Amino acid sequence: MRQTWLSEGLAVGVVGLVLLTTGCQSSLSSRSTDMDNSQFMSLWQTYTDCKVASDLAQASLGMGKLTVATQVQDAAEGFVLPLPTTLESLVTNLPNRLAVDVRAMTAACSLHTGQLALHQGRIDLARDVFSSVLSLEQDVSPYYAMQARKFLTELEEGFDLALKTP
Repeated sequence: MRQTWLSEGLAVGVVGLVLLTTGCQSSLSSRSTDMDNSQFMSLWQTYTDCKVASDLAQASLGMGKLTVATQVQDAAEGFVLPLPTTLESLVTNLPNRLAVDVRAMTAACSLHTGQLALHQGRIDLARDVFSSVLSLEQDVSPYYAMQARKFLTELEEGFDLALKTP
């Protein structure tokens, strides 16, 4: 009888631990989802504002915010919650909640900002912005890198043409 009581107590303890772990995980998940949603909506608004901006200062501000968000996201991806091996199999990883790639948003905003700088005669700023897209090259779609190279080439050809023209 005593052995039955011990085995039942152990089973109740294990079930309680699993429920506690699962309950904590689902509670964290809902709070994390709310935070991710508000962060995503803020980033999406920044991206949208940047893409429609006709003011270089506004586009540059959006580009800066998106660049910081990319760096923060990169730093956050490396964290792993340390758990005992026996509990690791009971806990699932939370999926990435962002529906878009923040790096791609940053690259697209940067290309727009570079074009605004170019149209306003800020050649050095345009060159720096287009070059910053190339620094993201391995982390984004090749489309953005090709666009940045195209703009940089046109920028350099324009300088060559201006130097040759009397």
